[in-house]
Amino acid sequence: MRHQQRQPVARALNRNNSNDGHFGLGLRELKKLDKLRRIKEAAADLFTSKGFEATTTAEIAERAGVGEGTIFLYAKDKRDLLFDICMDELEETRNKAFAKIRPEMPLLEQLLVPEVVMYRQLAKNIRLERIFFEELTFCSGPQAERLRESRLRMISRIEHLLLAAEQRGHIRSEEDPAFVARHVFFSSQSAMRWWIAGHKPKVSEGIADLRRIYTLHLRALNPSRAAFGNR
Repeated sequence: MRHQQRQPVARALNRNNSNDGHFGLGLRELKKLDKLRRIKEAAADLFTSKGFEATTTAEIAERAGVGEGTIFLYAKDKRDLLFDICMDELEETRNKAFAKIRPEMPLLEQLLVPEVVMYRQLAKNIRLERIFFEELTFCSGPQAERLRESRLRMISRIEHLLLAAEQRGHIRSEEDPAFVARHVFFSSQSAMRWWIAGHKPKVSEGIADLRRIYTLHLRALNPSRAAFGNR
Protein backbone atom coordinates (compact mmCIF):
# COMPACT_ATOMS: atom_id res chain seq x y z
CA MET A 1 0.00 0.00 0.00
CA ARG A 2 1.30 3.42 -0.91
CA HIS A 3 2.10 5.51 2.16
CA GLN A 4 0.84 9.10 2.06
CA GLN A 5 2.52 11.37 4.57
CA ARG A 6 0.31 13.73 6.55
CA GLN A 7 1.38 17.37 6.62
CA PRO A 8 -0.01 20.30 8.61
CA VAL A 9 -2.85 21.96 6.73
CA ALA A 10 -2.04 25.51 7.72
CA ARG A 11 1.62 25.23 6.72
CA ALA A 12 0.69 24.15 3.23
CA LEU A 13 -1.97 26.82 3.11
CA ASN A 14 0.50 29.48 4.15
CA ARG A 15 2.71 28.42 1.27
CA ASN A 16 -0.29 28.86 -0.97
CA ASN A 17 -0.70 32.44 0.26
CA SER A 18 2.91 33.20 -0.62
CA ASN A 19 3.85 34.48 -4.06
CA ASP A 20 6.96 32.33 -3.92
CA GLY A 21 4.78 29.28 -3.31
CA HIS A 22 3.16 29.64 -6.72
CA PHE A 23 6.39 29.90 -8.67
CA GLY A 24 6.96 26.81 -10.78
CA LEU A 25 3.86 24.96 -9.57
CA GLY A 26 1.79 23.02 -12.06
CA LEU A 27 -1.98 22.94 -12.30
CA ARG A 28 -2.21 19.78 -10.20
CA GLU A 29 -0.23 21.29 -7.33
CA LEU A 30 -2.26 24.50 -7.45
CA LYS A 31 -5.49 22.50 -7.23
CA LYS A 32 -4.18 20.68 -4.16
CA LEU A 33 -3.33 23.97 -2.50
CA ASP A 34 -6.78 25.31 -3.31
CA LYS A 35 -8.33 22.27 -1.63
CA LEU A 36 -6.27 22.95 1.48
CA ARG A 37 -7.37 26.56 1.54
CA ARG A 38 -11.01 25.47 1.37
CA ILE A 39 -10.50 22.91 4.14
CA LYS A 40 -9.04 25.55 6.42
CA GLU A 41 -11.80 28.06 5.73
CA ALA A 42 -14.53 25.44 6.13
CA ALA A 43 -13.12 24.16 9.42
CA ALA A 44 -12.74 27.66 10.86
CA ASP A 45 -16.29 28.61 9.82
CA LEU A 46 -17.86 25.47 11.26
CA PHE A 47 -15.87 25.50 14.49
CA THR A 48 -17.00 29.09 15.00
CA SER A 49 -20.66 28.69 14.05
CA LYS A 50 -21.45 25.18 15.34
CA GLY A 51 -18.80 24.69 17.99
CA PHE A 52 -15.81 22.39 18.00
CA GLU A 53 -17.46 19.30 19.50
CA ALA A 54 -20.54 19.53 17.27
CA THR A 55 -18.55 19.78 14.04
CA THR A 56 -17.62 16.58 12.19
CA THR A 57 -14.89 16.01 9.63
CA ALA A 58 -17.61 14.93 7.20
CA GLU A 59 -19.22 18.36 7.52
CA ILE A 60 -15.87 20.06 7.00
CA ALA A 61 -15.28 18.00 3.88
CA GLU A 62 -18.75 18.76 2.52
CA ARG A 63 -18.34 22.50 3.14
CA ALA A 64 -14.89 22.45 1.53
CA GLY A 65 -16.06 20.41 -1.45
CA VAL A 66 -13.56 17.59 -0.91
CA GLY A 67 -13.73 13.95 0.11
CA GLU A 68 -13.51 13.29 3.84
CA GLY A 69 -10.40 11.18 3.29
CA THR A 70 -8.59 14.21 1.88
CA ILE A 71 -8.70 15.88 5.30
CA PHE A 72 -6.91 12.95 6.91
CA LEU A 73 -3.97 13.38 4.56
CA TYR A 74 -3.16 16.56 6.45
CA ALA A 75 -4.61 16.11 9.94
CA LYS A 76 -5.20 12.99 12.00
CA ASP A 77 -8.46 14.41 13.43
CA LYS A 78 -10.36 17.67 13.74
CA ARG A 79 -8.41 18.67 16.85
CA ASP A 80 -5.18 18.29 14.93
CA LEU A 81 -6.72 20.41 12.18
CA LEU A 82 -7.74 23.12 14.66
CA PHE A 83 -4.27 23.15 16.19
CA ASP A 84 -2.49 23.45 12.85
CA ILE A 85 -4.74 26.29 11.68
CA CYS A 86 -4.40 28.32 14.87
CA MET A 87 -0.74 27.60 15.63
CA ASP A 88 0.44 28.64 12.18
CA GLU A 89 -1.56 31.85 12.48
CA LEU A 90 -0.25 32.42 15.99
CA GLU A 91 3.39 31.98 15.03
CA GLU A 92 3.06 34.13 11.91
CA THR A 93 1.45 36.90 13.96
CA ARG A 94 4.15 36.71 16.62
CA ASN A 95 6.88 37.04 14.01
CA LYS A 96 5.22 40.11 12.53
CA ALA A 97 4.61 41.53 16.01
CA PHE A 98 8.21 41.28 17.17
CA ALA A 99 9.37 42.86 13.91
CA LYS A 100 7.66 46.07 15.07
CA ILE A 101 9.95 46.44 18.09
CA ARG A 102 12.58 49.18 17.82
CA PRO A 103 15.78 49.31 19.92
CA GLU A 104 15.10 52.88 21.06
CA MET A 105 11.74 51.97 22.62
CA PRO A 106 11.44 51.82 26.43
CA LEU A 107 11.44 48.24 27.70
CA LEU A 108 7.81 48.45 28.78
CA GLU A 109 6.73 49.42 25.27
CA GLN A 110 8.95 46.73 23.73
CA LEU A 111 7.07 44.16 25.78
CA LEU A 112 3.67 45.62 24.94
CA VAL A 113 4.03 46.24 21.19
CA PRO A 114 3.89 42.52 20.22
CA GLU A 115 0.95 41.97 22.57
CA VAL A 116 -1.08 44.73 20.92
CA VAL A 117 -0.62 42.99 17.56
CA MET A 118 -1.49 39.61 19.10
CA TYR A 119 -4.64 40.84 20.87
CA ARG A 120 -5.92 42.54 17.73
CA GLN A 121 -5.43 39.34 15.77
CA LEU A 122 -7.16 37.23 18.42
CA ALA A 123 -10.09 39.64 18.51
CA LYS A 124 -10.82 39.03 14.82
CA ASN A 125 -12.30 35.60 15.60
CA ILE A 126 -12.61 35.43 19.35
CA ARG A 127 -14.86 32.34 19.30
CA LEU A 128 -12.35 30.25 17.37
CA GLU A 129 -9.50 31.43 19.58
CA ARG A 130 -11.45 30.48 22.71
CA ILE A 131 -11.86 26.97 21.34
CA PHE A 132 -8.14 26.82 20.56
CA PHE A 133 -7.11 27.95 24.04
CA GLU A 134 -9.48 25.43 25.63
CA GLU A 135 -8.02 22.60 23.58
CA LEU A 136 -4.46 23.66 24.46
CA THR A 137 -5.13 22.46 28.00
CA PHE A 138 -5.23 18.88 26.74
CA CYS A 139 -2.44 19.17 24.19
CA SER A 140 -0.23 16.09 23.88
CA GLY A 141 2.04 14.29 21.43
CA PRO A 142 3.66 16.11 18.49
CA GLN A 143 1.37 19.09 18.98
CA ALA A 144 2.54 19.49 22.57
CA GLU A 145 6.15 19.55 21.38
CA ARG A 146 5.36 22.17 18.78
CA LEU A 147 3.64 24.29 21.42
CA ARG A 148 6.60 23.89 23.76
CA GLU A 149 9.02 25.02 21.04
CA SER A 150 6.83 28.03 20.28
CA ARG A 151 6.79 29.02 23.94
CA LEU A 152 10.55 28.64 24.23
CA ARG A 153 11.01 30.97 21.27
CA MET A 154 8.81 33.56 22.93
CA ILE A 155 10.70 33.30 26.22
CA SER A 156 14.00 33.66 24.37
CA ARG A 157 12.77 36.82 22.67
CA ILE A 158 11.72 38.32 26.00
CA GLU A 159 15.08 37.38 27.51
CA HIS A 160 16.83 39.18 24.65
CA LEU A 161 14.81 42.34 25.38
CA LEU A 162 15.70 42.14 29.09
CA LEU A 163 19.41 41.68 28.39
CA ALA A 164 19.43 44.62 25.97
CA ALA A 165 17.66 46.81 28.53
CA GLU A 166 20.18 45.80 31.19
CA GLN A 167 23.07 46.69 28.89
CA ARG A 168 21.52 50.14 28.38
CA GLY A 169 21.28 50.56 32.13
CA HIS A 170 17.48 50.63 32.15
CA ILE A 171 17.16 47.70 34.58
CA ARG A 172 19.42 46.04 37.16
CA SER A 173 18.88 42.63 38.68
CA GLU A 174 20.79 39.72 40.18
CA GLU A 175 18.18 37.30 38.88
CA ASP A 176 18.84 35.03 35.91
CA PRO A 177 17.38 36.80 32.82
CA ALA A 178 16.04 33.48 31.53
CA PHE A 179 14.13 32.98 34.80
CA VAL A 180 12.68 36.50 34.65
CA ALA A 181 11.74 36.09 30.98
CA ARG A 182 10.00 32.81 31.71
CA HIS A 183 7.80 34.35 34.38
CA VAL A 184 7.06 37.46 32.35
CA PHE A 185 5.85 35.11 29.62
CA PHE A 186 3.78 33.02 32.04
CA SER A 187 2.11 36.18 33.33
CA SER A 188 1.30 37.37 29.83
CA GLN A 189 -0.22 34.01 28.90
CA SER A 190 -2.39 33.94 32.01
CA ALA A 191 -3.55 37.49 31.29
CA MET A 192 -4.38 36.54 27.71
CA ARG A 193 -6.43 33.54 28.81
CA TRP A 194 -8.29 35.69 31.36
CA TRP A 195 -9.01 38.31 28.69
CA ILE A 196 -10.10 35.91 25.96
CA ALA A 197 -12.52 34.15 28.31
CA GLY A 198 -14.24 37.41 29.21
CA HIS A 199 -17.59 38.69 27.97
CA LYS A 200 -17.03 40.77 24.81
CA PRO A 201 -13.30 41.30 25.46
CA LYS A 202 -11.90 44.63 24.30
CA VAL A 203 -8.33 44.90 23.08
CA SER A 204 -7.79 48.19 24.90
CA GLU A 205 -8.81 46.67 28.24
CA GLY A 206 -6.64 43.60 27.73
CA ILE A 207 -3.58 45.71 26.94
CA ALA A 208 -4.24 48.05 29.87
CA ASP A 209 -4.33 45.05 32.19
CA LEU A 210 -1.13 43.69 30.68
CA ARG A 211 0.58 47.08 31.05
CA ARG A 212 -0.07 46.94 34.79
CA ILE A 213 1.28 43.39 34.98
CA TYR A 214 4.47 44.25 33.09
CA THR A 215 4.93 47.36 35.22
CA LEU A 216 4.85 45.20 38.35
CA HIS A 217 7.52 42.94 36.88
CA LEU A 218 9.76 45.86 35.91
CA ARG A 219 9.54 47.45 39.35
CA ALA A 220 11.21 44.34 40.72
CA LEU A 221 14.16 44.87 38.36
CA ASN A 222 15.42 48.20 39.77
CA PRO A 223 14.29 50.12 36.69
CA SER A 224 15.41 53.56 35.63
CA ARG A 225 12.77 55.98 34.37
CA ALA A 226 13.91 55.17 30.84
CA ALA A 227 12.51 51.65 31.19
CA PHE A 228 9.00 53.08 31.28
CA GLY A 229 9.38 55.95 28.81
CA ASN A 230 7.35 59.13 29.17
CA ARG A 231 4.64 58.41 31.72
